[in-house]
Amino acid sequence: MQALDSDVENEVTLLMGGRRGVQADELIRQGVPLVALDRLAKHGVDVVGLGIIKPRTLSHRRSRGETLSPAEGDRLYRAGRIILLAEEVFGSQEKASRWLQKPRKALGGISALEAIATTPGYIAAGQLLEQLRHGFAA
Repeated sequence: MQALDSDVENEVTLLMGGRRGVQADELIRQGVPLVALDRLAKHGVDVVGLGIIKPRTLSHRRSRGETLSPAEGDRLYRAGRIILLAEEVFGSQEKASRWLQKPRKALGGISALEAIATTPGYIAAGQLLEQLRHGFAA
């Protein structure tokens, strides 16, 4: 997925609460602010349902004003990047959401949103989107 535009990378960082010029890796290591979860929800994503964070942990973090752990931030990054790439490929949030939620043979019969729970699944979902972006059937 190295062919992804830097624009997508910048948008993911902004979605996660970062600023232009801040690398996503740096933001994840420092702790992604919880506002990023609300921003992702605006793209139709249930962060608890995706396994990005557990409900009780989220409640505790909100009450204490804490950030996401690096592992949670990494899961959020994968979700955000795939979602923004899908929106770019399909031209709308609605079409991207439908594609992301539909089971795919190429992903072992699970949806792209389910696949991104693992790094290999994230890579496979990204490759499918790149194929679509370049006019190949996926």
